[in-house]
Amino acid sequence: MSRVGPKSSPTDDHARRIARAIAKGRPPPFGPELVRYCESSPGEIFSAFAGLALHMPPAGNDEVLAIGYLFLLQRLLEHLRYRTDRGYADAAKLIADFQADVVKRVKAGQIDGRMLAFVGGALHQSKIPASPDLAAASAQHAQNEHEPLQTDVRAALSGILKACEGDPFMIVGSLLETAHAMPVEARCALAGTLALADQPAARGAAVLFLLDPASAVRRVVAAALAQVAASLAPTDVRRLIAVRNWRPENERAEIDAIIRKARAAGIECVQWEVGSIEAIAATAVDGAATQGFLLVSPAGRKKRISSILTKGAIADAWSSEPESRRQIEASLASAGMAAPTLAVSRSYLDRIVAHHLAIGAEKGEAPPLGLLEVAETIGGVDWQPSRMTFSETLAGLVSEVPKTMLEPATLTSVLRKSAELADIEVIAQSWFEDDPEVARAVGRAGRGNRAKLANYLLQSIFARRRDRWADLILSTALWMREAPAEADLCWRELAIVAKALADGRDMTEIGLMRDIALRTIAVLTEPASKLNFG
Repeated sequence: MSRVGPKSSPTDDHARRIARAIAKGRPPPFGPELVRYCESSPGEIFSAFAGLALHMPPAGNDEVLAIGYLFLLQRLLEHLRYRTDRGYADAAKLIADFQADVVKRVKAGQIDGRMLAFVGGALHQSKIPASPDLAAASAQHAQNEHEPLQTDVRAALSGILKACEGDPFMIVGSLLETAHAMPVEARCALAGTLALADQPAARGAAVLFLLDPASAVRRVVAAALAQVAASLAPTDVRRLIAVRNWRPENERAEIDAIIRKARAAGIECVQWEVGSIEAIAATAVDGAATQGFLLVSPAGRKKRISSILTKGAIADAWSSEPESRRQIEASLASAGMAAPTLAVSRSYLDRIVAHHLAIGAEKGEAPPLGLLEVAETIGGVDWQPSRMTFSETLAGLVSEVPKTMLEPATLTSVLRKSAELADIEVIAQSWFEDDPEVARAVGRAGRGNRAKLANYLLQSIFARRRDRWADLILSTALWMREAPAEADLCWRELAIVAKALADGRDMTEIGLMRDIALRTIAVLTEPASKLNFG
C-alpha cells in the first residue's frame, strides 16, 4: 500500500507557486486567487513565517522556497495593513501579535540576524512600523552579536558602496529596508554616519535620507549635512533643491541653510540629465482612493519603466532597470489586466503628483525617495506641492458638460440611471465601504431586505461621507476626461453625480450610490470566495 504524504495547506501551495515563478525568472503570480487567500486567511502570517524559517539556509536547504514564503508573508502583512487603515482592530492586533511572536523567538535565540532582517524587510515593504519591542529586540540582538551600528556602518561602508556601484538610491533603499526593524535612533545614527563620511557617494546617499519617513531622521541628517555642505557635489545640490518643497513646511529652512552654505563654497547646481517620457498610463481611482501611474522612458536601446502610486499622498514610487521593449510591453499588459488603465497626458500626471505632494506635506510627511529617482529618470521635473480644490476642478468639468444635460428632467434621469454606465462597470467593483462602523450596521440588519438596508446606509453613514464619494467620483471623471474624444467615456455623467453629491442631493436618488451601498452589503455579508470583482 502506498503511503500518503502530508496534505499541503493553501499557504504551502501559494508559496510553492511563487517559488516556481521566481525560479523561472517570472514575476510572482499575484492574481485574484492570492488576493482572496490573503483576505480570507490573515492568520496565516504565522505559517508563512514558519515556512520561511524552516526552509531558509542555514537552518533549511531550499532558499527559493523560503523566498516564496517571504513574498507570501509580505503580501499577507500588506493586506492586514489595508484593514488597519480602515480601522479594524482585529487586524492591528494580529500585526501586534505577530511582532510579539518574533520578539519572543529573538529572545529565545531561535532567530538569527538574517531572519530578523527578512522580517524587517517584509514590514518595510508592507509599510508597517516596527513595534517598539521589536525595535528594541533588534537593537539588543545587534549588540549581543557585537555589531554596534555606527561602528558597523563605518566598517562596512566601502563594501555597501561597492555592492551598490555607488548608486545612492540603491544604497539608501537597501539600508532603509535593513534598518526598518531598528529603533529610530539607530536610523538617525546611520544617516548621520553617512553624511559625515569622507566618501562623496556616502554623502550623496545621506541627501536621500532627507526623505526618510521619520521626521527625526530627516532632522538629524539635515544637521549633519549642514556641517559638510561645502563638500557636497553639484548633483547633491540639485537634489536638495528638488526635494526642498516636498518636505513639510517647517522643515524647509534646514534645506535652505544647506544650500546657502554649499553655494557660498562655490558649489553650483548641476543641470538635470537628459530624459523624457514616451508613454504614461494611469489606472482608475479605486475605492480606497488609490491610483497608479506607469511611465515608460527611453534608456539607450532599451526602455525604463517607472511607477508612482498615490493614496492621500505619494504612497510609493520607483524606477526599474532598463529592459527590452518586450519586457516593458508585458509589464504594461499585466498592469492593464489588474485595473482599468488609460493613456494620460503629462499635464495630468504633473497635476495629480503636485496635488498629492501638497497633501503629504500638510500631513507632515515626506514622499518616498523613489519619487526623486523617477524625476531624474524622466529628465527633471518641477513638481511643486499644489492642491487641486474640489470646487475649481468640478467647475472646470461641469463647464464642458452640455447645458441640455443639466436641465432638471435630464439631470434627474442621469442621476437615476448612473448605476447603468457601462464605462464604470469594472471600475466600480472596488467602490464600497468597509470599516467597523458600516460592518456593525450591516451586521445588525442581518439578512433582511437589502434594498431597505441600502436606503438606511445612504441616509446615515454614506450621507456623512458624501464628500469622500464626491471627491472619488470627480477624480474618476477627471481621469476619464483624458481619454480621446472618440472614446466618449462617461466623464460628463460622473461630473454631474459629483456635483449632486456636493450639492447635498438625496443619495437614494442617485443610482450609482445605491449600487455602491448594495455592493457594500454584499462585501460585508458574502464570503470572499463568492465575490467576483473582476
